Amino acid sequence: MLFALMFAATISKAQKNVYLTISHKLGASNFAFNQTAQNNLMQNFRITRVDYYISSIKIIHDGGVETAVPSHYILAKGSITVIDLLGNFNVTNVEGVKFYIGVEAPTNNSDITLQPAGHPLSFQSPSMHWGWSSGYRFLALEGVTGFGFTTLFEMHGLGNANYFQQTVMTTGVNSGSDVYINLDADYSQALENINVTSGPIDHGVNATDLTALENFRDYVFGPGAGTPTSINNAEENINLDIYPNPSAKTLFINFDQQNNNVNKMVMTDVTGKVVFETPLSNKNEIDLSHTAKGMYILKFYNRDTLVTHRKIIKE
Repeated sequence: MLFALMFAATISKAQKNVYLTISHKLGASNFAFNQTAQNNLMQNFRITRVDYYISSIKIIHDGGVETAVPSHYILAKGSITVIDLLGNFNVTNVEGVKFYIGVEAPTNNSDITLQPAGHPLSFQSPSMHWGWSSGYRFLALEGVTGFGFTTLFEMHGLGNANYFQQTVMTTGVNSGSDVYINLDADYSQALENINVTSGPIDHGVNATDLTALENFRDYVFGPGAGTPTSINNAEENINLDIYPNPSAKTLFINFDQQNNNVNKMVMTDVTGKVVFETPLSNKNEIDLSHTAKGMYILKFYNRDTLVTHRKIIKE
């Protein structure tokens, strides 16, 4: 009897692939660069850049249990919906997520040249690294405001003391062996109480750059309305033929290019590291012979817009 109870407890949870998704917003609208929005000071602005790091992630699940996602970094960009595989975890019901904006010390102040190409912490263009002593830009928020939108503003927030945690409680969406933690990020909230019409150019730790990071901590993130449409309707809207899966050496990706708006694929591993990216035609042959065994995510784009994604296994 005791054995039966122990066995039941063991199988009560299941290994699931846990994804973090972030839909970019401007108020109630989907985010777009150079789209006019307004902050709480009734100042109109347009965002031209929003890049930020997410790290030290913890999944909240099954009655408040917190499971850390080790050594995982996400570089979020406003132009690309975030669909990030956090890993495979023993969970049943996901209840929320904790994370920090930025990069934790001492990694924040380590040698960037030691990061492999394609890693979120490697060199980026435009740059997300300020220097060894100051570390990474946790947030790069830029735009225009004022009459005719000719006044520039820039907030590049950084600094170990400004590494802030946020907690978002939201019910995970289960889909077979996958579960999605869906968040919305409203970037109009990033400029709360910031007088953008004065044209602040702050790259540091204690001016509007700090206020922007505090706004990310306090206002920007909330539960998503649901799994992003690009995931929900992927099978219905995008007809991709990917085979064989699992694959040992060569992966074939075929689709009708006239009826599917896909022109680029980015392959990442489970840590979010970009393995490679490639333009796509209607028939594609992908060489996996030099790729390590494991699970990978194929992200398919129309220009910079994520259309759908697929999982593959390299044997």
